[in-house]
Amino acid sequence: MTDTEFLIISGYSGSGKTTALRSLEDMGFFAVDNLPVGLLPSFVEQASHPESPVSRAVMVMDIRGRETVGLYPEAIRSLRDKGTKIALVFLDASPETLQKRFSETRRVHPLDPSLSLPEALVRERKILEPIRQAADIYIDTTDLGHHDLRKLMKDRFGVEEDRDKMLLSFVSFGFKSGLPKESDLVIDVRFLANPFFVVGLREKDGRDPEVREFVDTASGTEEFVERLISFVDYLLPKYLEEGRGYLTVAIGCTGGRHRSVAIVERISQYFVDRGPVWVQVKHRDLPEG
Repeated sequence: MTDTEFLIISGYSGSGKTTALRSLEDMGFFAVDNLPVGLLPSFVEQASHPESPVSRAVMVMDIRGRETVGLYPEAIRSLRDKGTKIALVFLDASPETLQKRFSETRRVHPLDPSLSLPEALVRERKILEPIRQAADIYIDTTDLGHHDLRKLMKDRFGVEEDRDKMLLSFVSFGFKSGLPKESDLVIDVRFLANPFFVVGLREKDGRDPEVREFVDTASGTEEFVERLISFVDYLLPKYLEEGRGYLTVAIGCTGGRHRSVAIVERISQYFVDRGPVWVQVKHRDLPEG
């Protein structure tokens, strides 16, 4: 067996299990939703194999398991007896909060569509009581919003050195081909001097040293770069506070070959050197990108 760690997320419908699962998946957990209890031992065995790439896994197991729900505690105890590192996390919320959340989303309770919502909530609470009693970690989400729960999961289960890290993506693009769909921020650098009109630079792109030197030394570039870096520096902790795991900054010029590419190359390198973020670079409109 490896040192693979397992989390089981359970709890009442509407308590935030999906948010918790996605938060953990963003942190690198291998995530499985609605895993049947009968498959739990074989899944743990495969994930724990010495050649398995899985180091941490999370499974949601809840009322959708129907008649097998009562088997969850014993299945977990059995795995622990074999040396498996496994913890059961139970998410709760007040009946009033759960009813409000269902009313807002207009979802049908998964227990039994023929039951009224109050009846389904009461019956679910009774059925899941043995799992709640067996939980290692109990989280009341009554007063937690979406972002609050994501932050709590990150603080509780994130790897220490990664808790304040996020994926910072820089995308260069040309406005003539439209905006990148993944953009969170769009920056227009068409005000900078254009290498396209310089003999010897038109056929090159912003990764070329000559093009980068031209853009870097152009009037206004230095002040712009400093202000943009300062702006992104300011935003990163704000996004982290909201539970966001990523920020995509799209930087555009006319064709997406020269100015935007050069600026992305320069600014992304600053954040690579600065840390502690994961930096990703994409040049959308270059032939290779």
